[in-house]
Amino acid sequence: MNEALALRDLQFKYGSRAAVRGVSLQLQAGDCYGFLGHNGAGKTTVMRLCLGLLRPSHGSVRIFGIDPSQERRRANSLVGALIERPGFHLHVSARQNLVALARLQGIAKHLAKVEVGRVIECVGLDDAIDRKVGTFSMGMRQRLGIAQALLGKPRLLFLDEPTNGLDPEGIADLRALLHRLTREEGTAIMLSSHQLAELDGLCNRVGVLREGSMVIEGDLDSLRRRVGVRHVITGEPIAEMQRELEGMNLEPSRDGDRLFVNLGERKADDVTRALATKTKLASFAPEQATLERIYLHAASADAEQQESAAPTSEPSTPPVPHLGSTQKPRRRAYGFELTTLLHKRSTLPLMLLPCAAAALAVTSYGRRVGEGLKKVEAGELFSADAGSGYLAVAQSMQTATPVLALVMLWFASQTIASDLTGDTLRNSLIRSVNRKDVLFGKVFVLLTAMMTGWLAAVLTGIAISWATVGFGDLEEVTRFGDRDLLANASDVWPTMLVALAQMTLPLAAIVTLGAAASAIAKRPALALATAAIAVLGPEFARGFAGERGGWLLTSHVPIAWRDESALNYLAAISRGAADAVWVWSDQAVYAPVLWLVAACVLLRIWVSRLRIS
Repeated sequence: MNEALALRDLQFKYGSRAAVRGVSLQLQAGDCYGFLGHNGAGKTTVMRLCLGLLRPSHGSVRIFGIDPSQERRRANSLVGALIERPGFHLHVSARQNLVALARLQGIAKHLAKVEVGRVIECVGLDDAIDRKVGTFSMGMRQRLGIAQALLGKPRLLFLDEPTNGLDPEGIADLRALLHRLTREEGTAIMLSSHQLAELDGLCNRVGVLREGSMVIEGDLDSLRRRVGVRHVITGEPIAEMQRELEGMNLEPSRDGDRLFVNLGERKADDVTRALATKTKLASFAPEQATLERIYLHAASADAEQQESAAPTSEPSTPPVPHLGSTQKPRRRAYGFELTTLLHKRSTLPLMLLPCAAAALAVTSYGRRVGEGLKKVEAGELFSADAGSGYLAVAQSMQTATPVLALVMLWFASQTIASDLTGDTLRNSLIRSVNRKDVLFGKVFVLLTAMMTGWLAAVLTGIAISWATVGFGDLEEVTRFGDRDLLANASDVWPTMLVALAQMTLPLAAIVTLGAAASAIAKRPALALATAAIAVLGPEFARGFAGERGGWLLTSHVPIAWRDESALNYLAAISRGAADAVWVWSDQAVYAPVLWLVAACVLLRIWVSRLRIS
């Protein structure tokens, strides 16, 4: 028996409120399972639990015999899903969104575009594939949501209200697609909908959820037998027909000019003969139980036993994905997050800001050096220094570093929060990766961006410094043409290397603090505020820190009102200051690393407990 999905006594609470109460059900390969229930019954919550977006408080989930809590990547490699609102990056095209998701699923690069073309054709979006998703109508986004669920030809599909926003033609196309998937390809589908008529003719198994509990569940044919066949009667006068049926101890119900009645043990011939004798009987026909009747029957029952218990058998060998892979999940997650970052229109302009700040600082320093030398020549000054590339670099990075820190704080604080509000994080977590992989991808892409921005700013400062003042010894020029040595280049350049390298540690800590704030706050604006407080807040306790001020992160990066960082020490050494002191040199490595590790631990714990809606 090839069980695609098996739930046993699944339970979940939102705070103290039980949202799912002991749900057990099963799907076989090729089943289309109609998951019915009123709004708020818990259907979507059950699907989220199956996908690992929420963690059950009790019970178990098996996907083709795989325990997703132990093998999330393997389980998700067999699954596709559309849960509530389809979330996409609105500023890029449908093709770019789907190709990125296909690559995250582990589909090879040369196959990803082909697979995207296939699923787009399945949902009828061929003409809009290169349009930005932000221009799509609600119905088009719903079709795109179905397309992303089909990527990689999943063996098990979770479709939550898939007809939302679809026009009649789209609904007909979806029905035809689901028929083909179940009957020709053997895909198992769990389909929830409040439009019961749309499920009729599609489902061979049904479950009815009421206030988080399964009230009826099983094979559709057996459930129809349980509800029974009722007869539809038309004729006139309808009121007289109703009284005649009641006189036979039947309990007809009326809907306009039709009567519905369950004959029980009575023979149809006896009933029709009695009605034809006293009324004008127009029609008398049996009607099989519809999904609506099954649902209403279950909803009106005080207590029902499930049609079938939770499964006990498991397949010995789970299937392999048609497409995609579980290999190299962190590399795939890194590539996906990098693609997502590069697709953002704000990325390049913001990453160029530190370079612009460095260039402006070096240019300003070069201009001041030139003006000083001119005043010496004119006799307005007795002496001026001839300029040093090392001092120019130090000043440029004192300007560029706070700018880069603010840029990275912005990116980091939005990395999870914006995905949560845009419903795009869910799309990542239903692929063949787990939360650790996604978190790894996000953090290391941010660190890559930080290092790229840092190196770009450093190289900008060095290049312009080389072109303007050079990297020789710093000398003082007098009006008499004498040149006195202030700082020897051979003594300064090792300090420059140490200072530039050391600055990457506090910047990395700022990145991880921003990411942790993003996971905690969950909303972009609040996340940015939380990140800023996490980085700058401790600075206001400096007066109480005293000699322990070196453990504050702001002691190791330049800020608007204070600079006690390695860059300030480099600037002093480059000027030839005899009293140059690196105030917090003893904590220069340990303090940023401590902040970095603490932020990583906090981020890991928070993301593992994050509920994805």
